[in-house]
Parts: sequence; C-alpha cells; structure tokens
Amino acid sequence: MEEPKIKLGVIVGPTASGKTALAVEMARRFDGEIVSADSMQIYQGMPVSTACPTPEEKGGIPHHMLEFLPLSRPYSVAEYVKDAAGEIRRISERGKLPILVGGTGLYVRSLLENRQYEEEPEHAAVRASLADWSEGKSNEELYACLLQEDPGAAMEIHPNNRKRVLRAIERYRLTGRTLQEQNQYSLRVPSPYRYSMVGLTCEDRSVLYGRIDRRVDQMMENGMLQEAQSMYHTPQAETAAQAIGCKELFPYLEGAVPLEEAVQRIKQGTRRYAKRQITWFQREKGIHWLYTDRMVLQEGESVLDGLCRACAEQWRADRIL
Repeated sequence: MEEPKIKLGVIVGPTASGKTALAVEMARRFDGEIVSADSMQIYQGMPVSTACPTPEEKGGIPHHMLEFLPLSRPYSVAEYVKDAAGEIRRISERGKLPILVGGTGLYVRSLLENRQYEEEPEHAAVRASLADWSEGKSNEELYACLLQEDPGAAMEIHPNNRKRVLRAIERYRLTGRTLQEQNQYSLRVPSPYRYSMVGLTCEDRSVLYGRIDRRVDQMMENGMLQEAQSMYHTPQAETAAQAIGCKELFPYLEGAVPLEEAVQRIKQGTRRYAKRQITWFQREKGIHWLYTDRMVLQEGESVLDGLCRACAEQWRADRIL
C-alpha cells in the first residue's frame, strides 16, 4: 500500500521579498516549522552576509537547515535533498506542518521532485585526461565534441562557455549517460510530497530593488564588514566567501576601492541576483504568485495579514491545510 503524501507548504521568491516574515506567520497560524532552502544560510559564522533570520525574526518558530555547516565544508545538492527530506519527514511525524522557504531554486526543485543523485565515480583521472586532451583545442572543437557525445546537453550550454562544456563531456564519460538520460534516471522515485507553492515578489521591480538597497544598508550597520574581514582571513572558507556582501567588500579591505563604492557593488550584485531568482522561478510550474505591492487588503488588514490570507487560501485549495 502506497504511503500517504507528506503535506508541504512552500514559499519561494527573490531575496528581500519578505519570505521569512510570511513563513513565520504561516507557521504560527498553522502549527508549522520552517525548513530553509538557501544555499548560503547553511554556513556558520556569516548570518549577516547571508541574511539569515535573527532570533527575533524567527519569532520562536523552529527553523531547520540553517547555520549547521563549517565554512570550510562544501555541500552538494544531493546532500541538501537528503538532509532536508529528513527534516521534513520528522516535522510531519511530529504532527506539525513543514514549510519549505527559500530562494535557491535548484534546492527547491530537486527536493520537490525527489531527485536521486548517485555518487560520482572517481573522476581525477578522467579530469586530468580531459585537461591534457583539451589543451590547445578551440572552443568550437570542444563544443563539436559535446554535440557528438551529448547533443541535448550541448543545446543548454553556450559554445563559448568552455568550463561547462568540459564539465558536460566529463559527466558523460564518467556515467555513460546523456544529460536527458541522467535527468530521467534521477526522477525514478516518485516525490513523497503533496505541496502547494507560493511565490512572493513585487510587481513593480523598483519596489523590490528599494527593499534590497535598504536591507544592504541595515546589514552594514549589523556587522557585514566585520564578517567580510573574517572571511578574508579564512582561506579555507572559499565557497562561503562567495556570498554577496563578502566578495564585494574584499577590494575595500585590500585598499582598492572606497567603502561607499563597495557597498554600491553589493546592492548592484544583490539586485542582479534577485533578477536571476525571478527568472528561475518564473520558469517553474505550479507557483501561485503573490505581489506585496498590489495586495488587495480587507478592512483592518496589514500587508502581512493579506499575504497570509492569500497564502492560506491557496494552500487550502491544494489540500495542504
């Protein structure tokens, strides 16, 4: 007999759109716990730079998949799917509503689709062989090879993106499967979730960008520069130090640019990141979008109240509540 699906509320959207506040209030109203889907908030020691929710913002609601990983530790999508799925299952077993919240689209998609990832075979020899083979070859020659070995993957990669072309060739030679075959294989186990996904953003992009700029100013006041200094002197934190806010401040720490310019770069980088997030989620199916700047409120409602009402209506329609 097939096990019943786990009910899962999902809130996605770009950075600074208000996902945390909505998720916390929904968890409070419907006895839920929150599971983060953010690829940078997993790291310890950089809560300001990653906009990790503060204890006050969490409002006493249990949060999972936050700040559990040392800065030196790489972390794969496969690991995230396994770990987050375990948290969701345990929350559901406690009789609580798991609520998945975040802006890392690959994490969200992979988890909801229950993608199965295989451990990659030892690839050092293949990578070294490819490096020798590719030396001196043009981008066109490498791309022609990928077209022959895995035309589906080639269609998704720009011919001049040499790094991705080589990675796709390497993946094919390691696994013997094309990208399409790998995708089909990864979806061989049905998803255990019945979920309803709400997307949060602003219809007027300038409103979202204004929120981003204000939040960056607040993050600077809250100690983002000090976090960047710590990252700068921690060479083993290479992956974590790529967080927006750290890498833009490094030139300032090196004396190459004034602080004001570095902060403007953070704002610009964050706005670009938000745009990429919106593009990703707009391609995803089944997202019910809520726009914070055009909510039709009932008498006496705050914007957050209106968002909760609309979110609850959607989750009820999808039989999550």
